[in-house]
Amino acid sequence: MISLWNRVKIKRVSPKFLEKVIEGRVPYGHFLTKEGRKWVAVDNSTGDAWTEEFTRKRQAIRWLREKFEV
Repeated sequence: MISLWNRVKIKRVSPKFLEKVIEGRVPYGHFLTKEGRKWVAVDNSTGDAWTEEFTRKRQAIRWLREKFEV
């Protein structure tokens, strides 16, 4: 049986929206955007707007789902 409780909802947003999340720390959630050749992931689930850049989308999603730390 697969537990859906550990499933993180990731919202793909524009770079401009992501900038507002980083600056204002709202709304809460997990966000992903593409900027040029890099993927930017933001974990704002606690209002801290943890931000990381990745070369691959899959890496960004795995980080947002807490599969590994950078």
